Amino acid sequence: MFLELVKGVALLLALCFLHGVNIRVWRQKPLIGQIVSGALFGGICVVGMLLPVVLMPGVIFDARSVVLCMAGLFGGPVVAIIAGTLTMGWRLWIGGAGMGVGLLVVVICVALGLLYRQARQRGKLDVEPRTLLLFGLLVHLAVVGAFQLLPEPAVQRINQTVALPFVLIFTVATLLLGMLLKDVEERLNTERALSESSARLRAITQAIPDVLLVLDRNGRYLEVLSNDKTALVASAKDLLGKQLSDVLPPDQTQLYLRLIQETLRTGHTQTLEYEIRTLDGLRQFEGRTQPLGVPVQGDKAVVLLARDITARKQAEAALRESELRFRSLLLNIPSISVQGYLTDGTTSYWNKASETLYGYTAQEAMGSNLFELIIPPVMRDTVRTHVEQMFATGEVIPAGELQLQRRDGSLVDVFSSHAYIQVPGQPPEMFCIDIDISGRKAAEDEARYLAFYDALTELPNRRLLVDRLQQVLAGSTRSGMATAVLFVDLDNFKTLNDTRGHEVGDMLLTEVARRLQSHVRELDTVARLGGDEFVVVLQNLGTDPTEAADQARMLGDMLRARLAQPYDLAGHEHHCSASIGITLLHGQRTTVDEILKQADMAMYRAKDAGRNTLRFFDPDMQQAVNRRATLEAELHNGLKQGQFLLLYQPQVDETGRIQGAEALVRWQHPEHGMVPPGEFIALAEDTGLIVPLGLWVMETALRQQAQWRNVPALAHLTLAINVSARQFHQDDFVTQVLNLLHTTGADPTHIKLELTESLLLKNVDSVITTMRALRAYGLGFSLDDFGTGYSSLSYLKRLPLDQIKIDQGFVRDALVDPNDAAIARSIIALAGSLGLSVIAEGVETEAHHQFLLYHGCKAFQGYFFGRPQTQAAFEGLVLSEHYGEYQ
Repeated sequence: MFLELVKGVALLLALCFLHGVNIRVWRQKPLIGQIVSGALFGGICVVGMLLPVVLMPGVIFDARSVVLCMAGLFGGPVVAIIAGTLTMGWRLWIGGAGMGVGLLVVVICVALGLLYRQARQRGKLDVEPRTLLLFGLLVHLAVVGAFQLLPEPAVQRINQTVALPFVLIFTVATLLLGMLLKDVEERLNTERALSESSARLRAITQAIPDVLLVLDRNGRYLEVLSNDKTALVASAKDLLGKQLSDVLPPDQTQLYLRLIQETLRTGHTQTLEYEIRTLDGLRQFEGRTQPLGVPVQGDKAVVLLARDITARKQAEAALRESELRFRSLLLNIPSISVQGYLTDGTTSYWNKASETLYGYTAQEAMGSNLFELIIPPVMRDTVRTHVEQMFATGEVIPAGELQLQRRDGSLVDVFSSHAYIQVPGQPPEMFCIDIDISGRKAAEDEARYLAFYDALTELPNRRLLVDRLQQVLAGSTRSGMATAVLFVDLDNFKTLNDTRGHEVGDMLLTEVARRLQSHVRELDTVARLGGDEFVVVLQNLGTDPTEAADQARMLGDMLRARLAQPYDLAGHEHHCSASIGITLLHGQRTTVDEILKQADMAMYRAKDAGRNTLRFFDPDMQQAVNRRATLEAELHNGLKQGQFLLLYQPQVDETGRIQGAEALVRWQHPEHGMVPPGEFIALAEDTGLIVPLGLWVMETALRQQAQWRNVPALAHLTLAINVSARQFHQDDFVTQVLNLLHTTGADPTHIKLELTESLLLKNVDSVITTMRALRAYGLGFSLDDFGTGYSSLSYLKRLPLDQIKIDQGFVRDALVDPNDAAIARSIIALAGSLGLSVIAEGVETEAHHQFLLYHGCKAFQGYFFGRPQTQAAFEGLVLSEHYGEYQ
């Protein structure tokens, strides 16, 4: 039995050899190596079970316990699991009474081996003889313990004959196999480390950009390494074994031999810069020789590292040239002053631009102190602090605008930048780069002046006036003192400009500015808004508003009288007056724009009062302006939101039968209800909104007439549409009307456009052309409010009119005012003589109707016949009249 167990140990030694060979073979593919090792360990276990110690049928002893625990310890989980799986498979194949215990032994050995491996990796156990011996004893005691699970006869025989030899032999076998595998493992680790070290050394050598030469004491090439083959004087294979004298000129050979001998004599590194002709041409190198500590081929040798410094030398030469150019540039650059200073302020550099800027020559400036040279006395302490901080910390003084001092004591504006220069081996320097900005500062001052002052009169302009008024308002609120703002506008200034030219006009404006300034206090402000408009701001007029108003009126009258005095303009005497508007401020919260508007409105009141006078602002006037502004905005919205509608006022003939209607626009305001036409028509004219509003009225009226055209009882109706002067004077008015006629389908012969006499105030010929163009398509024309405008009989004769409309003002008072009666009769007679029909508006009573009828008027419109009414009401009135005739 002992010999059988020894055979198992021999298998273990064979396993150790095979495992080592396998690991070396599969070094580059570790996973495959582990799989093969697992198969080897498992195979050895199978071989051992083929030659077991058979105690009784089905109960065998072999070396698998040693193999499996070592597989777990040195192979790891993959090797151990593969080996254990093979072993368990073969044990199942063998079978027998001890099969279950045999499988349990496999599991115990694999598990204990892996636990040992884990403890080793964590540093809790080592792989030393004592530890391995104790581990082997533990494993095999555990195996013997597992044998106790066999039947009682087998257990007794095992304990009596096999247990002790089994434990002793395989414990020792575990120690031997463990030491052998540890040796294999250490050898492999050593080989791996050497391989990695060799690879690193090769990579480092290949990565070195230098030429590496190994030379013996006589200058013989022993080793030649270089990534750049062109850096050698010949190829590496041609140099090996040759002497320096074989490939280099004699002078260079002697130089290198002396360097080698000196290196070997001193044992220290020696350096040398040299130039040599390589395969790539003439190149410069920096050589470093280091003695080797061991003989090479039986002789002392040195290592020469030669670094190519050709590019560096070229860069240094280029840098020197660049520095020379840069210094020349700094010295001669125009307009940019460059100075250099040492720590104590001593001047170390001074270019030609500095000579021009500050007045000192380079000879005078060099060696002088910065603070006495160009720094004004008031700045010296501050500048000294900044300079000391810059030299102490290296933190550059921020660039900025400064006023420095010239040699003659005058100050010059410069933009100064700074640089801190620290060159190794030299004292630090501060360089100042100064640019003369005197011209720019002067231009800025001029621009600033022009931004706030009027170029002609040198008075504050609107921008500065607004700023001062804001200050005055703030001060007035705090102090409670009243302020007056006078808006001064010259009367008939345009006439002077048109007759004598703008140069004379400018002379007048300059003299007016001088007179205004000479009659106000220093704390007051006189400004020119533009054109012939001036503003005078009077401050601190007391806390009593009445007294303040009296002071403002008194000064205003004085200014007006002074401005009315004769002017000598280019040798000609000129008389000029001014209209002045005044608004008082006494603690009220308002804006500058509102103040100027109030004064402007007051000035226009003075204009309306006959000029050469003054007026105070009326708050009621402001309310009217606010109402007008609000109404304008609402008028815009009304057009967008469709708030307008048309009413129709009947027009009748001499029998009282309705012949047509006048379309009258009304504004149905969502908040204020029906807005009277007198409030919004004039506003629409002023703002230009009358054009879109008139277009809407015409389109709506034409659509309505087109609908009447299709109703027999309404087809005879003529529709009168008011057209404003602004709308009529549009270039495309004819095109607009014709397009609307086409799109709506209205009958142009039943359309009458009512024009006002204001239409004739400009370009009568154009008006006549437009009327004739439309008349050619059948449209008729009526002259509205005749007798209230400026039309002459000659215009009336030329206009292609169909009808004249007597203004309701003449009709209303015709029965009580002989003049109005005479005008009405004259208009009727004039129309008859010109072959025009006539219609009277504003007929409110039977007496009015009879008067007009008696004097030949045959068409009427007014409340007596019907008020303006909706479309439905008007149509109902016409239809009732129509059907009444057939009853």
